Amino acid sequence: MQEKKAESGNKSAKKANLLDHSSIKHILDESASEVVKSRGYVEDVRMSNVRLLIGTIIVVIALVAQFYKKKFPENRDFLIGCIGLYPFSSVLLFLD
Repeated sequence: MQEKKAESGNKSAKKANLLDHSSIKHILDESASEVVKSRGYVEDVRMSNVRLLIGTIIVVIALVAQFYKKKFPENRDFLIGCIGLYPFSSVLLFLD
């Protein structure tokens, strides 16, 4: 009987390289998520999706500013607009 308990305990045991901090964090995050889900809570990923969307908008703004057809003196107003949008959109990333 004790052998069965030991075997079932080994099945759920997760191994990680103790010298790899990201591996340990991944195992801890995964374990915490499993515990929360096992208690009946549903995972809500809306904030993560909003952050990904805002990050994509920031990258698009940077790409448009970088590859705009006109050179610097002619596109001064456009660059000022992009520079003004960048801090506004990046501040939204840190709001929770």
